[in-house]
Amino acid sequence: MSYLVLDRVCKSYGTAGKRTEVLTNVSLSVERGEFVAIVGPSGSGKTTLVAMIAGLMKPDSGTIVIDGKKVKGTGLDRGVVFQNYSLLPWFSVFSNVLLAVEQACPDWPAPRRKQHVERYLRMVNLWPARDKRPAELSGGMRQRVAVARALAMEPNMLLMDEPFGALDALTRGTLQDELIRIWDDNRRTVLMITNDVDEAILLADRIVPLSFGPQATLGPEIIVDMDRPRPRQSLHRNADVKRLRNSVTEYLVHSRRKPASRSLGSSTTPLGIGAAP
Repeated sequence: MSYLVLDRVCKSYGTAGKRTEVLTNVSLSVERGEFVAIVGPSGSGKTTLVAMIAGLMKPDSGTIVIDGKKVKGTGLDRGVVFQNYSLLPWFSVFSNVLLAVEQACPDWPAPRRKQHVERYLRMVNLWPARDKRPAELSGGMRQRVAVARALAMEPNMLLMDEPFGALDALTRGTLQDELIRIWDDNRRTVLMITNDVDEAILLADRIVPLSFGPQATLGPEIIVDMDRPRPRQSLHRNADVKRLRNSVTEYLVHSRRKPASRSLGSSTTPLGIGAAP
């Protein structure tokens, strides 16, 4: 059985008699250790999808199963990295990460927890800034703290909600490279939400497009069958990348022109490189 399974998940917002179905019939399977990117436009329900997998909200119908158990709330098996960092402003970099480690590993002695925090701050090249507060950091550094905090909990799965969307291009590229290096070291399951098709191609094993909302649903998966590492400098000249980009873009454009079909979310037919959606 797949590590993460979403089966016909639906979610709506609003009051009784006036509800809008944001996500419709969302079905997805993610294998253990796989890096999957969900690509969709703004307002399509990507953050809602992450929140349900994280256990921060419940679906109206359908089921979400992780490692054979139905999701009923939050859990230490899932680390979440949000776009807005979600750091405690009165805590230092070190203390922000330490707080997460204390929650995840309450039985550890203090020296071991501190050593663990140091390991992950060094991993994201933030050990020299350990005593600074978030207000003293750049946006890229704050996002590194958020990544270190999530990884330090050593979750089985990392959920990332457009984690680099607010960063400048140089910082974004640096953090993308760090993320894939960290993922390659430990092969934790990663589900990343993004609206950047090129970012998904650079990082993911598999891309699943999310249609325009309301009633957004997942389209057919697109396999990124390319060797790693994938040098970003040459991606724009790669014919396979162009075909992958076109596959994702054509599905999204088609979904905007046509009302969402409830049957699309259950599709498991790979588009593959260069196939038409």
